[in-house]
Amino acid sequence: MAKKKQLGYEESLHKLEEILNKVEHEEIPIDQLTELVNESMELLKNCKSMLKGAEKKVENAFNEMED
Repeated sequence: MAKKKQLGYEESLHKLEEILNKVEHEEIPIDQLTELVNESMELLKNCKSMLKGAEKKVENAFNEMED
């Protein structure tokens, strides 16, 4: 089984917006809604991870400037 390509931050955010729009404007069967919620959670985890990584890099850069 092939491993899924991890989306970038902007791609993840765009996908989350698409899901939100779909949930807000369409009638979605509960099974599909559950899948969309699960997908949204993975996208949010991905975004959070990338933001934490960027924060760490910024902190390291400032720490290096202080040395």
